[in-house]
Amino acid sequence: MMINFIQTESPIQNCDIGASPIDKTDFIEELLINTNSKLIGFEPNNDEFQKLDKNNPKKKYYNFGIGDGTDKTLNVCKAVGMSSFLKPNLDYLKNFHGFDEWSEIINRIKVKTKKLTDIKDEIDFLKIDVQGYESEIINYGKDKIKDCLVVQLETSPTPLYKDEETFASTIIQLEELGFSLHMFNNVDTRSFKPTIISKNPYIGLHHLFQLDCVLIKNLKIIESYNTDNLKKLILILFHSFKSYDLVDYLVRLLDKKTNHKNIDKFRNILSKTNIQKKY
Repeated sequence: MMINFIQTESPIQNCDIGASPIDKTDFIEELLINTNSKLIGFEPNNDEFQKLDKNNPKKKYYNFGIGDGTDKTLNVCKAVGMSSFLKPNLDYLKNFHGFDEWSEIINRIKVKTKKLTDIKDEIDFLKIDVQGYESEIINYGKDKIKDCLVVQLETSPTPLYKDEETFASTIIQLEELGFSLHMFNNVDTRSFKPTIISKNPYIGLHHLFQLDCVLIKNLKIIESYNTDNLKKLILILFHSFKSYDLVDYLVRLLDKKTNHKNIDKFRNILSKTNIQKKY
Protein backbone atom coordinates (compact mmCIF):
# COMPACT_ATOMS: atom_id res chain seq x y z
CA MET A 1 0.00 0.00 0.00
CA MET A 2 1.36 3.38 -1.03
CA ILE A 3 0.52 7.05 -0.69
CA ASN A 4 1.09 7.94 -4.34
CA PHE A 5 -0.24 11.46 -3.97
CA ILE A 6 2.65 12.45 -1.68
CA GLN A 7 5.99 12.79 -3.49
CA THR A 8 9.12 14.25 -1.92
CA GLU A 9 11.41 16.64 -3.77
CA SER A 10 14.53 14.90 -2.45
CA PRO A 11 15.10 11.26 -1.42
CA ILE A 12 14.43 10.11 2.13
CA GLN A 13 17.89 9.49 3.57
CA ASN A 14 17.98 6.45 5.87
CA CYS A 15 20.94 5.56 8.08
CA ASP A 16 21.45 2.14 9.70
CA ILE A 17 24.09 2.08 12.46
CA GLY A 18 24.73 -1.53 13.39
CA ALA A 19 23.64 -2.91 10.02
CA SER A 20 24.34 -6.59 10.68
CA PRO A 21 21.79 -8.64 8.71
CA ILE A 22 21.11 -10.82 11.77
CA ASP A 23 18.39 -8.31 12.71
CA LYS A 24 15.51 -7.88 10.27
CA THR A 25 14.83 -4.33 9.14
CA ASP A 26 11.56 -4.82 7.27
CA PHE A 27 10.46 -1.38 8.42
CA ILE A 28 13.31 0.17 6.41
CA GLU A 29 12.91 -2.19 3.45
CA GLU A 30 9.27 -1.20 3.00
CA LEU A 31 10.32 2.43 2.87
CA LEU A 32 13.00 1.72 0.27
CA ILE A 33 10.54 -0.23 -1.90
CA ASN A 34 7.63 2.21 -1.76
CA THR A 35 9.26 5.64 -1.67
CA ASN A 36 12.08 7.69 -3.13
CA SER A 37 14.62 6.56 -0.52
CA LYS A 38 18.28 5.75 -0.04
CA LEU A 39 20.18 3.94 2.71
CA ILE A 40 23.65 4.20 4.16
CA GLY A 41 24.72 1.60 6.71
CA PHE A 42 27.66 1.00 9.02
CA GLU A 43 28.84 -2.41 10.26
CA PRO A 44 32.30 -2.80 11.90
CA ASN A 45 32.29 -6.62 12.04
CA ASN A 46 33.79 -7.61 8.68
CA ASP A 47 32.16 -11.07 8.71
CA GLU A 48 28.72 -9.47 9.08
CA PHE A 49 29.60 -6.70 6.62
CA GLN A 50 30.28 -9.29 3.91
CA LYS A 51 26.73 -10.63 4.27
CA LEU A 52 25.07 -7.29 3.52
CA ASP A 53 23.21 -6.64 0.26
CA LYS A 54 25.61 -4.47 -1.73
CA ASN A 55 23.93 -5.01 -5.11
CA ASN A 56 20.98 -2.75 -4.38
CA PRO A 57 21.73 0.69 -5.89
CA LYS A 58 19.65 2.29 -3.14
CA LYS A 59 22.01 0.96 -0.45
CA LYS A 60 25.60 1.80 0.44
CA TYR A 61 27.44 0.16 3.34
CA TYR A 62 30.67 1.00 5.15
CA ASN A 63 32.90 -1.42 7.08
CA PHE A 64 33.55 0.73 10.15
CA GLY A 65 31.71 1.67 13.30
CA ILE A 66 30.14 4.91 14.46
CA GLY A 67 31.39 6.22 17.79
CA ASP A 68 33.92 8.74 19.10
CA GLY A 69 36.23 8.54 16.08
CA THR A 70 38.91 6.38 17.72
CA ASP A 71 39.87 2.76 17.13
CA LYS A 72 37.84 0.36 19.27
CA THR A 73 37.88 -3.27 20.35
CA LEU A 74 34.81 -5.15 19.17
CA ASN A 75 33.93 -7.98 21.56
CA VAL A 76 32.58 -10.71 19.29
CA CYS A 77 30.18 -12.93 21.22
CA LYS A 78 29.12 -16.51 20.56
CA ALA A 79 25.73 -15.09 19.59
CA VAL A 80 26.99 -12.59 17.02
CA GLY A 81 24.03 -10.30 17.64
CA MET A 82 25.39 -9.63 21.13
CA SER A 83 28.76 -8.38 19.88
CA SER A 84 29.58 -4.92 21.19
CA PHE A 85 32.27 -2.37 22.00
CA LEU A 86 31.16 -3.02 25.59
CA LYS A 87 31.41 -6.25 27.60
CA PRO A 88 28.26 -8.18 28.54
CA ASN A 89 26.85 -7.54 32.01
CA LEU A 90 27.00 -11.16 33.17
CA ASP A 91 25.79 -10.37 36.69
CA TYR A 92 22.43 -9.48 35.13
CA LEU A 93 22.35 -11.72 32.05
CA LYS A 94 22.98 -14.90 34.05
CA ASN A 95 19.41 -14.61 35.37
CA PHE A 96 17.93 -15.44 31.95
CA HIS A 97 17.89 -18.58 29.82
CA GLY A 98 20.60 -18.88 27.15
CA PHE A 99 22.74 -15.87 27.94
CA ASP A 100 25.46 -17.77 29.80
CA GLU A 101 26.36 -19.25 26.42
CA TRP A 102 25.36 -16.46 24.04
CA SER A 103 27.29 -13.73 25.85
CA GLU A 104 30.61 -15.61 25.80
CA ILE A 105 33.28 -13.48 24.09
CA ILE A 106 34.97 -15.67 21.47
CA ASN A 107 37.07 -13.03 19.70
CA ARG A 108 38.25 -9.45 20.06
CA ILE A 109 38.98 -7.43 16.94
CA LYS A 110 40.26 -3.91 16.41
CA VAL A 111 37.95 -1.74 14.31
CA LYS A 112 37.85 1.86 13.20
CA THR A 113 35.08 4.28 14.12
CA LYS A 114 34.01 7.68 12.88
CA LYS A 115 31.88 10.29 14.58
CA LEU A 116 28.38 10.57 13.16
CA THR A 117 28.97 14.30 12.72
CA ASP A 118 31.81 13.47 10.30
CA ILE A 119 29.45 11.58 7.96
CA LYS A 120 28.68 13.89 5.04
CA ASP A 121 25.32 12.36 4.06
CA GLU A 122 22.16 13.97 5.35
CA ILE A 123 20.00 11.75 7.57
CA ASP A 124 16.21 11.80 7.81
CA PHE A 125 15.60 8.45 9.47
CA LEU A 126 18.26 7.14 11.86
CA LYS A 127 18.26 3.58 13.22
CA ILE A 128 20.75 2.70 15.97
CA ASP A 129 21.26 -0.90 17.12
CA VAL A 130 24.70 -1.16 18.70
CA GLN A 131 24.30 -3.29 21.81
CA GLY A 132 24.66 -0.77 24.60
CA TYR A 133 26.81 1.83 22.81
CA GLU A 134 23.92 4.14 21.85
CA SER A 135 24.81 6.92 24.28
CA GLU A 136 28.31 7.41 22.84
CA ILE A 137 26.93 7.65 19.31
CA ILE A 138 24.49 10.31 20.46
CA ASN A 139 27.18 12.21 22.40
CA TYR A 140 29.43 12.47 19.34
CA GLY A 141 26.62 12.91 16.82
CA LYS A 142 24.35 15.57 18.30
CA ASP A 143 24.80 18.06 15.45
CA LYS A 144 23.71 15.37 12.99
CA ILE A 145 20.96 13.79 15.06
CA LYS A 146 19.22 17.07 15.87
CA ASP A 147 18.29 17.40 12.18
CA CYS A 148 16.84 13.87 11.90
CA LEU A 149 13.09 13.46 11.46
CA VAL A 150 12.83 10.02 13.11
CA VAL A 151 15.19 8.05 15.34
CA GLN A 152 14.82 4.40 16.27
CA LEU A 153 17.21 2.95 18.82
CA GLU A 154 17.42 -0.28 20.74
CA THR A 155 17.95 0.20 24.44
CA SER A 156 17.41 -1.66 27.71
CA PRO A 157 15.69 -0.64 30.97
CA THR A 158 18.43 -2.55 32.82
CA PRO A 159 21.89 -2.43 31.19
CA LEU A 160 22.82 -5.63 29.36
CA TYR A 161 26.42 -4.44 29.05
CA LYS A 162 28.97 -3.00 31.46
CA ASP A 163 29.02 0.82 31.33
CA GLU A 164 25.84 0.91 29.21
CA GLU A 165 23.58 3.89 29.85
CA THR A 166 20.03 3.11 30.92
CA PHE A 167 16.92 3.46 28.81
CA ALA A 168 15.90 6.56 30.78
CA SER A 169 19.20 8.44 30.40
CA THR A 170 19.41 7.66 26.66
CA ILE A 171 15.89 8.94 26.06
CA ILE A 172 16.76 12.12 27.98
CA GLN A 173 19.74 12.66 25.66
CA LEU A 174 17.38 12.67 22.69
CA GLU A 175 14.75 14.77 24.47
CA GLU A 176 17.43 17.43 24.87
CA LEU A 177 17.67 17.47 21.05
CA GLY A 178 13.93 18.10 20.72
CA PHE A 179 12.71 14.51 20.38
CA SER A 180 9.74 12.84 22.06
CA LEU A 181 9.09 9.12 22.49
CA HIS A 182 6.42 8.14 19.96
CA MET A 183 6.17 4.33 20.19
CA PHE A 184 7.96 1.03 20.72
CA ASN A 185 8.57 -0.82 17.45
CA ASN A 186 9.47 -3.93 19.42
CA VAL A 187 9.15 -4.95 23.05
CA ASP A 188 11.35 -7.88 24.09
CA THR A 189 10.58 -9.59 27.40
CA ARG A 190 12.47 -12.41 29.11
CA SER A 191 11.62 -14.84 31.90
CA PHE A 192 13.79 -15.21 34.96
CA LYS A 193 15.26 -18.67 35.48
CA PRO A 194 13.93 -21.28 36.04
CA THR A 195 10.49 -20.10 34.83
CA ILE A 196 9.54 -21.18 31.30
CA ILE A 197 6.55 -19.66 29.50
CA SER A 198 4.61 -21.74 26.94
CA LYS A 199 7.40 -24.35 26.91
CA ASN A 200 9.74 -21.76 25.36
CA PRO A 201 12.67 -20.64 27.55
CA TYR A 202 13.40 -17.65 25.32
CA ILE A 203 10.17 -15.70 25.69
CA GLY A 204 9.13 -13.63 28.67
CA LEU A 205 6.08 -12.73 30.68
CA HIS A 206 6.30 -9.10 31.81
CA HIS A 207 9.95 -8.27 32.51
CA LEU A 208 11.17 -5.73 29.94
CA PHE A 209 14.49 -6.76 28.42
CA GLN A 210 15.04 -4.67 25.28
CA LEU A 211 12.99 -1.93 23.63
CA ASP A 212 13.11 -0.56 20.08
CA CYS A 213 12.18 3.06 20.77
CA VAL A 214 10.87 5.33 18.00
CA LEU A 215 11.24 9.05 18.57
CA ILE A 216 10.04 12.04 16.57
CA LYS A 217 10.38 15.75 17.21
CA ASN A 218 7.77 17.37 19.43
CA LEU A 219 4.70 18.68 17.63
CA LYS A 220 5.69 22.35 17.93
CA ILE A 221 8.87 21.63 15.97
CA ILE A 222 7.02 19.45 13.45
CA GLU A 223 4.57 22.27 12.78
CA SER A 224 7.51 24.40 11.64
CA TYR A 225 8.79 21.82 9.11
CA ASN A 226 9.00 22.78 5.46
CA THR A 227 6.70 20.81 3.15
CA ASP A 228 9.38 18.35 1.98
CA ASN A 229 10.39 17.35 5.51
CA LEU A 230 6.74 17.03 6.45
CA LYS A 231 6.15 14.74 3.46
CA LYS A 232 9.17 12.62 4.43
CA LEU A 233 7.91 12.28 7.99
CA ILE A 234 4.47 11.24 6.72
CA LEU A 235 5.97 8.54 4.49
CA ILE A 236 8.30 7.19 7.19
CA LEU A 237 5.52 6.96 9.77
CA PHE A 238 3.11 5.44 7.25
CA HIS A 239 5.33 2.78 5.69
CA SER A 240 7.73 1.92 8.51
CA PHE A 241 5.58 2.24 11.61
CA LYS A 242 1.90 2.21 10.52
CA SER A 243 1.20 5.24 12.73
CA TYR A 244 -1.97 6.02 10.81
CA ASP A 245 -3.54 8.34 13.39
CA LEU A 246 -0.47 10.57 13.53
CA VAL A 247 -0.19 10.45 9.73
CA ASP A 248 -3.78 11.70 9.52
CA TYR A 249 -2.80 14.66 11.69
CA LEU A 250 0.30 15.35 9.58
CA VAL A 251 -1.57 15.12 6.26
CA ARG A 252 -4.03 17.73 7.55
CA LEU A 253 -1.06 19.90 8.56
CA LEU A 254 0.42 19.45 5.07
CA ASP A 255 -2.90 20.45 3.51
CA LYS A 256 -2.86 23.69 5.48
CA LYS A 257 0.65 24.48 4.28
CA THR A 258 -0.02 23.63 0.62
CA ASN A 259 -3.70 24.52 0.31
CA HIS A 260 -4.45 21.00 -0.97
CA LYS A 261 -7.05 18.40 0.01
CA ASN A 262 -4.96 15.25 0.46
CA ILE A 263 -6.74 14.21 3.64
CA ASP A 264 -9.70 12.78 1.69
CA LYS A 265 -7.37 10.65 -0.42
CA PHE A 266 -5.55 9.45 2.66
CA ARG A 267 -8.73 8.55 4.54
CA ASN A 268 -9.94 6.64 1.49
CA ILE A 269 -6.76 4.54 1.66
CA LEU A 270 -7.17 4.14 5.41
CA SER A 271 -10.73 2.87 5.00
CA LYS A 272 -9.33 -0.11 3.04
CA THR A 273 -6.54 -0.80 5.51
CA ASN A 274 -6.51 -3.50 8.15
CA ILE A 275 -5.44 -1.44 11.16
CA GLN A 276 -3.88 -3.40 14.00
CA LYS A 277 -2.85 -2.15 17.42
CA LYS A 278 0.89 -2.59 18.00
CA TYR A 279 0.69 -3.67 21.66
